[in-house]
Amino acid sequence: MAMPWQLAEGLRRRPKGRPRRLIVEQLPSINVKTLSIPSPYDYKTYILPNISFRLPQLASAKVSFQTVEFHFPSLHRGQIGPIQTFNLKHIRVGFGIRHTFICGCGRPVLKLYYHSQRLACRRCIGAINASQALNQNQRPILQATRIADFLDGHPRLFRRTRERLRLKLGEKLMRAQGRLGTKARSHWE
Repeated sequence: MAMPWQLAEGLRRRPKGRPRRLIVEQLPSINVKTLSIPSPYDYKTYILPNISFRLPQLASAKVSFQTVEFHFPSLHRGQIGPIQTFNLKHIRVGFGIRHTFICGCGRPVLKLYYHSQRLACRRCIGAINASQALNQNQRPILQATRIADFLDGHPRLFRRTRERLRLKLGEKLMRAQGRLGTKARSHWE
């Protein structure tokens, strides 16, 4: 019986000299939820000049109900930089509309990532998640840091949720301690 293509793809080693794959969490990104997209009855186009605070590689953005234009800064004075346009897909949910970008490959995505002076989805860029780049001994450490960052970033959680996450954080740290043979500090107490 022949080997499935997914397994054959995974067994291939990275050739020497080929760069490592990009990690999604390390790339600058823009989320469609952070943009204020006008209602379907508003036919105006709005300019978001302060988008460079969220993504420094952009100069500005124009947002309408159908499209979003991202303007990149020019390398030369007096010239207009490159412009990248993305259509929006509108998904009806129970109450309201959810928006997604339509990437150049045709996929609807919530986030666009910046790499090589362009915005694209993670599949077009060829990026992988951090958990895909780590082995089974390192994954609990990544999960523990994500839970700790979440607890630090959300001070107004319900008490039961906070306790549940602290217990989960303790389990992840103990699992990481057991696999790596080190002593973990008890952050959850």
